[in-house]
Amino acid sequence: MNEEMPIEELAEQFLERRRKGEALDAHAFVAEHPQYADELEGILQLMMDMEQLAPAQSKETTSLPELPDADYKLVRRLGRGGMGEVFEAIQLSLNRKVAVKVLDFHLLANSEQRTQFENEAKVIAMLHHPNIVKIHSAGCSEKCCYYTMELIDGNGLGRQRFDDLRELARVALQAAQALAYAHSCGVLHRDVKPSNMLLDRQGNVHISDFGIAFILNEAEPMLEKGDSRSGTLRYMAPERVSRGINTFATDQYSFGVAMYELVTGTPAIKADSADELRERIGSVPLPPLVCKEPDFAAIINKCIRFDPAERYSDMNEVAEDLRRFLQHEPVRAASASLPRRFSLWCRRKPAVAALSFASIFCATAFVVSLSVGYIRTKAALWQAEQNAATADASLTRIFTRISEQPPSTKNTELLSDLLPYYQMIAVQRNLPAEQLCDAYEVIGECAERIGNYPLAVSAFQRMMELRSDAYPMNRLATALKRQGNSDESERMSRQVIGQFRDSAEENDRFEVVRALLAVSSEPDSEERKEAFRILEALLKEHPDNPEYRFQYALLLDGNPKLYHSLLIPGVESNATVLLIRLVEEHPGNPEYSLGLLRLLLGNSRITWMFKNRREALDKVLQLSEDMLRRWPNDPQIVASVVELHSRHIDMLRRNNERINKLKENERLLSILEFLFYIPDNSDAVKEELIRLQLRKLKVASSHEMKDELEYRRRKIRKELQHYHGPKLEEFRKQLEEAK
Repeated sequence: MNEEMPIEELAEQFLERRRKGEALDAHAFVAEHPQYADELEGILQLMMDMEQLAPAQSKETTSLPELPDADYKLVRRLGRGGMGEVFEAIQLSLNRKVAVKVLDFHLLANSEQRTQFENEAKVIAMLHHPNIVKIHSAGCSEKCCYYTMELIDGNGLGRQRFDDLRELARVALQAAQALAYAHSCGVLHRDVKPSNMLLDRQGNVHISDFGIAFILNEAEPMLEKGDSRSGTLRYMAPERVSRGINTFATDQYSFGVAMYELVTGTPAIKADSADELRERIGSVPLPPLVCKEPDFAAIINKCIRFDPAERYSDMNEVAEDLRRFLQHEPVRAASASLPRRFSLWCRRKPAVAALSFASIFCATAFVVSLSVGYIRTKAALWQAEQNAATADASLTRIFTRISEQPPSTKNTELLSDLLPYYQMIAVQRNLPAEQLCDAYEVIGECAERIGNYPLAVSAFQRMMELRSDAYPMNRLATALKRQGNSDESERMSRQVIGQFRDSAEENDRFEVVRALLAVSSEPDSEERKEAFRILEALLKEHPDNPEYRFQYALLLDGNPKLYHSLLIPGVESNATVLLIRLVEEHPGNPEYSLGLLRLLLGNSRITWMFKNRREALDKVLQLSEDMLRRWPNDPQIVASVVELHSRHIDMLRRNNERINKLKENERLLSILEFLFYIPDNSDAVKEELIRLQLRKLKVASSHEMKDELEYRRRKIRKELQHYHGPKLEEFRKQLEEAK
């Protein structure tokens, strides 16, 4: 076959052979042209679907299979996976779309293929990771064998185009983290390729198709006998092609080849036949990838090294290098010269670098202006003013841009580093106090969101020096309370109440409501009653104000019997419904989502909204995981989600649902592990995982579970290498004490 033959010509050959009556299966045709496997799979399946719609096709071809479970109604074919077809379906009881994979009818009688299909469902079921397709249920009968899973609204990476290599690196990081998690569970995928990485419309990747996955003992590789190899030849590692050796390093190689092809847009190796392709993979290293992002190319090239010993030690290291690349840090796959490190620093901290260069330039200009003499002094001063104006505009844009992003440690540190420059420019240009005050507020909010409460307290104290209203005082009181200084926080809140209770300013009176709620201890306290009276007057004037409605929801939840009878015209009087509407109207506000989650944590009355208690619980758990995806750095959200899952696990324990309890335990662990390795996450997030791991270590120690004990020790040691927070020595001591 000509290597340059276009895909369209191959597709036409396939269609022509079918028209002549040849019983040609799409998989068989793809096997004849392995180097075009990904492109052909999608096109041929589309043609198959079109053929099925033709009048000449039989009824058996167009009909959809019947499932043993009447709860699922198949809607349409989506494509093929290993051993079967995948359909879109509706789960009638929950009225949701799902994907259903059905084992090919002619394989039902083959016990080996049926066992392998059932094994695929079991493997996916044991994996709980945001970037791995979730399985819902499974079933088998004499006529049909199937399992249902999460329906991903998107396509395989092979159908995507990445003009921005940093966007591809972001997707690659998610995939690497998912594979690292699967490997930590002992699962070897064995068929990693672009079409098995599904990208949804939110830009999140989901690893799928574990049809030939294998549970691998970490100490020993899995060996394939004979010459047959399950999976896609084009992405197989050399040691697997030539000697049948399967290790976690072979998955890493496949991952590298997949990324290689997504960068270049062409197959990594071209060959005229499967035999030639097999020969070239097993004997010739891939040519090094060259692209406009040399560090990204270095990461991929390390993954596809011919010798497994020269690859990364595991997928966690791959993910870590991808994180470093995305953060403009030197990657371990490439040696970084001093100029390269300087270049990366400039990209990592562009504002600081720009200011440094600007400072050097201004200093040089100043010296030159002195040497020229007095005659140019006026022009130099004018130029300095222009430079200051430009710097002011640049810094304002930086603060505004970062305030619109999810808070992170690096962004907060950057703002803190830039603040002295901002203060200097503010004095030089005689800027209004409000502009500098806004900068302090942005820093305070970011610091509070990532759990850096000392920095938040400092920022809000400086903000108070520039503003005389109640708002900065309340922000400081909140930061003090989260820092653990409850007495000072209450003193500050009572100062707000005493000073602004009778203020003519509407915003100050609303801050009094916040302060009253902060100091109230009982649902029917006088403080809450006074807060309601003030809030009622504000809502009558502005019933659509989201902040007023949010505080009203908190009041309703705190004492529903007292306030349900005191309706405010135009405002929903049910706290749960009101918070749900606020979350839907303002999805970017974490306070509203956190308020809803906290309300639902202990509120059994939410079941009226759903068909059953299980559905209500699923909704709450889904809300919690969605919040984690959006705000993984927020300690309050992490703590609330961990509390929710812990309560759920405790409920399962009390109900003697041992298997479900173990599954939810692993689900909570996988969520925390996912958060743990997110770049630039806070110490509070990492501490939650280490605490949970230490509890499981203690249980294993008390029951003398040697294998589990050693496994937990390894996990904790590895996690402590990535944690540098204040509790490091405490965690190390607990690890040593667990004998």
